Amino acid sequence: MAAIKSQENEDVYKPYDQFLLFGDSITQMSCNQEIGFGFHAALQESYSRRLDVVNRGLAGYSTAHAIKVFDKFFPSPQIANVRFMTIFFGANDACVPTHDQHVPLDTYKENLKTIIQHPATRAQNPRLILISPPPVNEHQLEAFDAAKNTPFPSRTASFTKSYASAAGEVGASLNIPVVDLWSAFMKTAGWKEGEPLIGARDVPQSEALASLFTDGLHLTSAGNRIVYDELMKVIQANWPDQTPESLPMVFPSWGEAPK
Repeated sequence: MAAIKSQENEDVYKPYDQFLLFGDSITQMSCNQEIGFGFHAALQESYSRRLDVVNRGLAGYSTAHAIKVFDKFFPSPQIANVRFMTIFFGANDACVPTHDQHVPLDTYKENLKTIIQHPATRAQNPRLILISPPPVNEHQLEAFDAAKNTPFPSRTASFTKSYASAAGEVGASLNIPVVDLWSAFMKTAGWKEGEPLIGARDVPQSEALASLFTDGLHLTSAGNRIVYDELMKVIQANWPDQTPESLPMVFPSWGEAPK
C-alpha cells in the first residue's frame, strides 16, 4: 500500500513537458520586457503550471546556422519531453542575395525540412508548428540598416513574401501546421491581395503596418500579440486537447496536494 501511495505522489510531481520556441531574434526578443507584450511571455503565462515554455531564439541566425546547432541543444527524451516546438526562421534567410545572412530560397526550404525530419526531432516526436516570417517594412528598415552599417535595403517586402510562401509550402508538403504570420500581419494592416505591396519603399508608408514593428523587422507589442493569437488558433484547430484550459496542472493546487 505504501509503495502504491509513493507512486501516486511521483505521478503528481512529474516533470514539466516543454514548449520549445526555436527561431531567430524575433523569438529571442519575445520575452523582452521593454517591448511590453511578448509572445513567449504570453505563452508561459497561458501554460503556467502546465508546460515550460523554453526560448531558443538565436539573434542573427538563419536556417543555415540553425541546422548546425539544433542537435547541440535539443534535449533527448531521457532529459526532457518536448511536447511542442515552433520553428520560426526566414527573416534573416530572406536578406537580399548580396547580404551575408542570405540563404537561397530552395536551401531555406531544405533546411526547414532538415530540422523537421532530424533524428533528434523524430526521437521526441513533438507537435511541430512552422511560423512563416512576417512581412518587413522598408520605410523603417532604412534606419535599421544604417544603425547596423548595412547597405540598404538588407531586406525587401517582395523578397520576404516569397520566403513566407515557401514556409507554407514546406508545411503543406510535410503535413505540419503553419502559422501564416505574413498574411496575418498584412490582413491586420488592411492590405488585400492585388493591391500594391505595402511595406515596399515605392508604396506609401502604411502606419498600420509600421505599428507592428520597432524597426521594420522586429516586433512591437502589437506584432507579438498577433504571433501569440495565431499560435493559439493553430493549437486549438489541430490539438484542442492541448490548449491551456484543457491541460491539468503538473503540481496540484495547494488544497489537493499530497500531505
